[in-house]
Amino acid sequence: MIDISLLYPAGENYHLDSVPDHSESLVRDLELSILFSVMANNDDTILNAVRQIIMGQRSTQISVINFRQQILRDFIRYPELLSRVYQHSCDTLKAYHDSLRFWLSAKSSSRRLRSNVDILDMLLDQVASLRDLGESYTSLDADGLTGFFKFLQKYYDAETVSHLRHQSQILRMDKGFSVSAKLDHIGRSKDFFLNKNQPGNHWLKKLLPFNSGGEAFSFTISQRDESGLTALAEFRDAALQPVANVMDTAVQQLLTFFERLRNESAFYSGALNLYAALERRGCPSCFPTPISSEKPGWVASKIYDPCLAFSQKDKIITNDLQASNKKLIVITGTNSGGKSTFLRALGINQLLLQSGIVVAAQAFSASICDEVYTHFKLEEDTQMRSGKFDEELLRMAELVPKLKASAMILFNESFAATNEREGSEIAWQICNALIEKEMRVVFVTHLYTFAQHCYTQKMSDFLALRAMSGESVSSKFKISEAKPLSTSFAKDIYERIFPDKNI
Repeated sequence: MIDISLLYPAGENYHLDSVPDHSESLVRDLELSILFSVMANNDDTILNAVRQIIMGQRSTQISVINFRQQILRDFIRYPELLSRVYQHSCDTLKAYHDSLRFWLSAKSSSRRLRSNVDILDMLLDQVASLRDLGESYTSLDADGLTGFFKFLQKYYDAETVSHLRHQSQILRMDKGFSVSAKLDHIGRSKDFFLNKNQPGNHWLKKLLPFNSGGEAFSFTISQRDESGLTALAEFRDAALQPVANVMDTAVQQLLTFFERLRNESAFYSGALNLYAALERRGCPSCFPTPISSEKPGWVASKIYDPCLAFSQKDKIITNDLQASNKKLIVITGTNSGGKSTFLRALGINQLLLQSGIVVAAQAFSASICDEVYTHFKLEEDTQMRSGKFDEELLRMAELVPKLKASAMILFNESFAATNEREGSEIAWQICNALIEKEMRVVFVTHLYTFAQHCYTQKMSDFLALRAMSGESVSSKFKISEAKPLSTSFAKDIYERIFPDKNI
């Protein structure tokens, strides 16, 4: 088993398909499909890798996050190395799948063995090429990359690969093979095993240490004896089955290695595409600083929503945030003032941080959370199966059992489908319960009673933010620390819809 990984320092096993069941909601609410598309750059393999790793393989360990950041830094310095590793793994797997066309009927042990011998020869060539590639890059800094290539150079050096190729050649059985068997009570052969001494070679002594020797007898089957040839074929397959099984395992382990390498290098290719796309857009990016979950909060400079940056041509508006040791952030303010965009910016950058790649900010640090959840307002149910408020409560009830410790929950205008007083009470009760369980909450709302209640409690772990009214260009879409205002901003809505009317 090749237990080396570019995602985890200890090379731990993982499954790309293991994504949380709320991932679809997360993708929808944070508009992550835009981000994934930019990262994929029209490559379906990269699209699949970045989606599944960002959604299912984010880490809660600072050491793992730093491990990935170091690797990405090296790939930013040497993008051609990443391109070659990714293409090499893709080519290897394509060559394997192409070879299967010639062995689709390889069900017998002898044909399986011959097929696996050919595949193993190809895989060994690819491993050797990958090993030699690492020797061309001697100034890598990342422990993950240097450890990866040192592993290949140690366990697949030229001598080892040459020895494996020699053994592979022997397994072709071009000179025939010697096999022994026992007889059952009616004289039928059973318990087949290959002998130590094979025609023209002795390498099986180490692999199959069985005894052979004594007087030997032989006979020849006529080419016209169909029954005899069929019996001989069955005899041969029974004798070769143990070796064919061993070769199945050897080939599968190398294939698993290349599949993992393809997925991991595809993920880093996506991260590199994101970094390059932000640079072309003229947007800031940085490697974030992960903080222990014991110190909840965020600190950000010039943070923004990358999905919005990629979907519009206007100059992107950035914001700063000082929320150290804060568990609850409530954002109020003018309509279309950037509240939801800011909320998405926090959520997306949290995902990117824990994925171990660059974030959309000039500087960003945040405490680690076990999971990110969203509860955004949805469009009215056109089939009228339930009211909007009932639907919001139902989604919240379904979400609660899934919540993990140190989770981060993003609410966007939740519980506003009922009257202001009832919605405020529900919002407060839910937020208070979540905070007591050491979770972090960011809540965008127009519920003044709720926001004001949070503000007047004077909790040390609470922060009130407000979207400015947009009276000047410099303040448009800016989010600043400020107490909630007792206004629904109806005037803003009126002036936006009827710009030529005065009230």
